[in-house]
Amino acid sequence: MKAKLILSVAVLLAHILLVADLDARTSARAERTAKRMRKQIVSELKTLPDHPWAGEYYAGDGLGVNTSLSIAPKSGFVFEWHGCLGLYDRNYGAVVSTNDRLRLSFTFENQQKGFQGIAPELIPVQWGERRYLVPADDVVGFCNRVNDGSEPRDGAHGFFLLRKGDEKKQVAGSPKVPKEFEPYLLSEPIVAEIVSVRAYKTRPSVVEWKFKDTPVILNAGRKNGLRPGMELLVTEPSNVVESVRITKVTENQSEAVMIQSGEDDPGPKAGWRVSTRPPWRVLKVKP
Repeated sequence: MKAKLILSVAVLLAHILLVADLDARTSARAERTAKRMRKQIVSELKTLPDHPWAGEYYAGDGLGVNTSLSIAPKSGFVFEWHGCLGLYDRNYGAVVSTNDRLRLSFTFENQQKGFQGIAPELIPVQWGERRYLVPADDVVGFCNRVNDGSEPRDGAHGFFLLRKGDEKKQVAGSPKVPKEFEPYLLSEPIVAEIVSVRAYKTRPSVVEWKFKDTPVILNAGRKNGLRPGMELLVTEPSNVVESVRITKVTENQSEAVMIQSGEDDPGPKAGWRVSTRPPWRVLKVKP
């Protein structure tokens, strides 16, 4: 009984601290600080026209996810997340550039969950005149978006932070990702077929439905260019909007998993075809 009481008190205190922290970052005082810092950043940016990473960036879908990052070497950074209901998150602080990575020092606790948070380490990626800031732990995800044609995007909305205005700039070749990730950028799409399907497992989500994870085997592997973390979209049947992510590769086959939202959704079947670039995505990059 005593242990349960202590646990309940601890949970309550954690909730109080979380609410207090959220109130602090959305307060009028934080708003004033963010506005002042953003003004300093913009002023500094005017003196850094060709800087490799300083700038004002955006990533989002225009609905519940609208993240912005203003960042400069001396003035630091301001991060905000806006959605349908207003301001969801805000943070600001200093930035340190070491070993081609940007490390953010946060004023408030940075929690990457729900509609909050930003990667604490970012990698500047140059693609022609475009500048992206990619989470250090999701460079493979960025390569997947390049492979499937989501990047280079021709509008403001997208998965990864892109310097504002750069969506209007044309690119050629491949983005300059760290050398160890270069093999993840494909010169040609990889097409494969699901040859077998294993029993699925479910796991809880933050809402009522569960995630459904279905392991599959593909008839393409290392010699075809596949690597762990790569994502392939279902192209046949054409009415299926799903994807698989590679978990393990051998020379001629790959293990992958299809993650679906909802246990009742029909799972994958042998004979389905998948590709790193679906046919409805038009190539927007010059050789």
